[in-house]
Amino acid sequence: MLTRAQTAPMRPVFNRGVKHKSFYISKEPRYPEYHLIKKCARSKLKISAKANFSVLASCKRFASEKRAMSFNFNPRVLNLKPTTEYTCEVLHCTDIGGLSLTNDTRYDYYSIFGNTLAAVNWSCVPTAGVFYLLNRTMNYTDAVRECDNKSSVLADVISEKRTEALAQLLSEADTECAYVSLKRNNGGHFAVTNGDALECMSYRAWAPGHPKKGDKGDCVVLTRHQTWQSVPCGKKQAVICELIPGKPYTKRYFTNKLMPHF
Repeated sequence: MLTRAQTAPMRPVFNRGVKHKSFYISKEPRYPEYHLIKKCARSKLKISAKANFSVLASCKRFASEKRAMSFNFNPRVLNLKPTTEYTCEVLHCTDIGGLSLTNDTRYDYYSIFGNTLAAVNWSCVPTAGVFYLLNRTMNYTDAVRECDNKSSVLADVISEKRTEALAQLLSEADTECAYVSLKRNNGGHFAVTNGDALECMSYRAWAPGHPKKGDKGDCVVLTRHQTWQSVPCGKKQAVICELIPGKPYTKRYFTNKLMPHF
């Protein structure tokens, strides 16, 4: 289910020209980095898991194991209601624009997304990431540029969960399809924008008759019907961008840390 930010203000650290990779592609996971977003604050987002830990590192490890984007932590272990409140609250999604944060001197709020103040009308997909649908149509090159201007990249759809969740986002917006990160490389094989070849991954969601051969289908769109279609890169389409995690309040560029695949 999507949690949508309704009003303004608001994935890995970017260095321009460095290709990004997902956290959990390798057999040994590289856990996300959680940042202190606000002290004496507690998010009211849905709690997906909770436990009692006396040190922050244990709470971070617990959040990583749960594939969480954010958590509340009580560093003082004070004034908690027995059996109902815990020092470590792992959250269903991540706060966008401070909309879920309340003043609470017992807790501090942490997230892998430190730049959410810059996001307007982004949608959080639990355990997957934060996404933005651009309904204004454009070609693939402009789509890449537009996402980069929003401290994001074209959305990764190489998992059933991501394909289904983002197809739902399209359906809710009454949008037929949108550019995503898959593209045919110089060798004639499809790869995601971090360079990982699709042929090395098990998941596929091609629509019947796709992918098309030659320059008739070098780029890929996700449809509202949970399928991928290959299209000419010059064709104007809507766009799905994926926000990049990073430290608070700084613009990010390409990096090696994105949300995991599930």
